[in-house]
Amino acid sequence: MTMFLLFVLGTVGFAAITYFEQFPVLGWLGALVSVVAWIAIARASARVTDKGAARAKVWAAILGAWTGLVGAVTAWALQTGNLFGLSTDPLARLGAGFGFVGATLGLFYWPVIGAGVCFAFALYFTSRRFA
Repeated sequence: MTMFLLFVLGTVGFAAITYFEQFPVLGWLGALVSVVAWIAIARASARVTDKGAARAKVWAAILGAWTGLVGAVTAWALQTGNLFGLSTDPLARLGAGFGFVGATLGLFYWPVIGAGVCFAFALYFTSRRFA
């Protein structure tokens, strides 16, 4: 699997996670699913990168930041649609307002969390591989 394929799969996967998060109650598991996906990305990055452990960690962090940004932007877009949508009920609009604020904050912290999780697990996987 190439790094380009990891980027494509990560992009599609995190957009799908965001759509999954739109289901009431079940959507709360989206953060857990994201962390599991970041661990898989870190492991795949450690396998794909043949030129050393340092490159694997850097690519894993880049992939984590990118997929975190994709997830945050798609969540922000969906919450914005819920907030300003014409078919949104008034009480649901209040909840969408809270979701919009959270999604806006997520634009800043979710890519950082993704990069950190991927880097940490790439560090773990590369240390096991090269030991």
